[in-house]
Amino acid sequence: MGIRVTALCFVVATASACTQSGSLDLQLSLPDNADLAPTGMTSVTVVASSPEIGTLSSTSILTGRTFSSNNLPIANNVQIDVLFHDVSNRLVGVGEAPTLTDIVGDKNTTVQIPVRRPFVYASSGTKLYTFDPTLDPRTPKFQGQLAGVTAPQVAISVGGDRLVVASTNQLQIVDTATHTVTGNPISIPGMIKDAAPIPGSHRVAVAHSAGISIVDIDTGTVTTGGSASVDKVTVGPTLDNRIVAYGLVGRIAPPAGPLEPCTGTSMLLTVDVDQPDPSAVPAGLGQAVSAIAASPDQPMLFATEPCTGKVSKVDSLKFTDVATLPRAALLAVANQRVWAVGSKASVPKCEDMNANPVTCTASSAISCTASSNNALAYVSTGANLIMLSIPIDGSTAPTEIDIPEPRETMVSQDDPGGQHAQVLRALSMQPIDLVTLPGGQYVSVVTTNTFFILSLFVGNTEVLPCLSATTSDWLLIDTASSSVANRVRTYCYLMPVIAPPGTIFPKWACDDPPVGQANAFGDPPGYQPISVGALFGAR
Repeated sequence: MGIRVTALCFVVATASACTQSGSLDLQLSLPDNADLAPTGMTSVTVVASSPEIGTLSSTSILTGRTFSSNNLPIANNVQIDVLFHDVSNRLVGVGEAPTLTDIVGDKNTTVQIPVRRPFVYASSGTKLYTFDPTLDPRTPKFQGQLAGVTAPQVAISVGGDRLVVASTNQLQIVDTATHTVTGNPISIPGMIKDAAPIPGSHRVAVAHSAGISIVDIDTGTVTTGGSASVDKVTVGPTLDNRIVAYGLVGRIAPPAGPLEPCTGTSMLLTVDVDQPDPSAVPAGLGQAVSAIAASPDQPMLFATEPCTGKVSKVDSLKFTDVATLPRAALLAVANQRVWAVGSKASVPKCEDMNANPVTCTASSAISCTASSNNALAYVSTGANLIMLSIPIDGSTAPTEIDIPEPRETMVSQDDPGGQHAQVLRALSMQPIDLVTLPGGQYVSVVTTNTFFILSLFVGNTEVLPCLSATTSDWLLIDTASSSVANRVRTYCYLMPVIAPPGTIFPKWACDDPPVGQANAFGDPPGYQPISVGALFGAR
C-alpha cells in the first residue's frame, strides 16, 4: 500500500510563490498488515531539518491519499520526516527518509519513505514488548510482544523499514512492515550493552565489552575499534566531516536514593565508523558522566553529569555547561534539540529506635529488619522526573517539564472490603532509558522506582508493618502539554512483610493500577524494562 505525493515545492524563505523547480516527490509506503499500518490520518506534516536551516515544518490537510505542501526551503543534507495526525491531533503515523536529501533548485527529487504506526519497544532482557500509542490503552493490542527475538537488550530503528534488536552477543533484524524476524543473526565479539544507528546508512554502532563494532546490516560485515568495555554509544559527524562513534567508558549512574553519594570519573572512546582502529584507547573525561548523545547532522556532542546535575556540551574533552538538571541521567538529540531527563531527590525523614526524629545521613539504615538509631522512616516529598527540552543552538532557554511524583498504593489483604490501604511516596525514581519519537512531541521513558515506610506502632503494638516495594514504569510524555500521555506499570514487587504476632494488619499486596495502566503479560510482579526504543526514534 502506498501514498504518492508529487510536486511538493520547497522554496526559500524570501520566495513569494512556489514553482515546479526544486520540487520534491515523496513516495510513502505503508504496511499491508492492518495492525501496523496507520489509520485515521486527517493531516500530514512534512518536517525538514539540517544544520543550515534548522527545523522547519509544513502541515497540510490530507485529502484521500494526496496532499500538497510548500514553504520549506531549498537546502543540502536535509532530513525529511512525515508525521500523520488524526482529527484530535494525536500522532498516528510516522515516516523518515532513510538518507539525507539534497533539495536542488532546478530539478524534482524523489524520496522513498516507509510510513508506520509510531510503535515504542521496551526490552526486558528476555522479551521485547510493544506499545501502540495510537490505540486506547484499554484495548488488547495497545500492548504486545514481538515474537522470535532472543534475549533482547535494546531495539533501534534503522532506515525505517527495519528494527535492529541487540541481544546478549548478536543482532537480529526485524521487518517493521510485518514485525517478523528476517535473515540470520549477526554475531558480535562481546557482551552487548548499547547500540546506535549510523545516520544516512544501513549500519549500526554496537557498544560491548570488547569495544565498538560497526555492523553493516545488509551484508553482515562486522569491524571493531578499540578494546575497552563500552557502556553507551552514540554516532555523529566531526569538524573534518568524518562520522565517528563515541563510546562512554565507565558510566556513572545517578544516585539511586536521596542519601547515596555520587562519585567517579568516566572516559570516552572515539572510533571512526569507516575505518575502526582496533588500537583506539579511551581518553579521560575528568567528570562523572551518565550518558552521551551526538547530533546526527552537525559536530556536537552532549553529556549528562549526574553528580553535578548538569547537561553539558563536550568539545575536545572539555565540558561547557548547557543546562542545570538534578541527577542528570539520560539524553538524546533530535530535531535540533537536546532532550534530557533527570530526577529530583525525595525528602527523607529519619527516626531513632524510640521513633524520635533525627537528621538523616548517608549511613541512615533503609531496612525493615535493621535496628538503628538513625533509620529512614518515610519520605515527606517523593522523588519525581524532570525533563528538559534544550535548543541545540542555545537560542532560547531550556523548557522544563516537571512530572508529578508517582505514588503507589499497597492494600491490606486483611480487609475483606479491600479498601484499607497505604499510599506510598517514591523514595527513589531512576530513569533507565529514553527515546524521542519523531516530531519531538512525545518522549518515552522507562523508570525503576522504590517505595519505603517503617512500621507504625501505637504503644508496643505494631499497627502497620514496614513496607518496601519496587516498581517499574513505561511512560509516554507529551511535551506539548507537559503531561504523561500514557503510563503502564510493568512491575510491582512488595517484599514479604515481616509482621510480629499481634500486628493488626499483617498482610499486604500491590494494589491494581488504574484501568489501561496494568501490565498485560504474565503474573505479578511483571517485568522490568532495561531499555526503550521507537520507530524513527532517537536515543
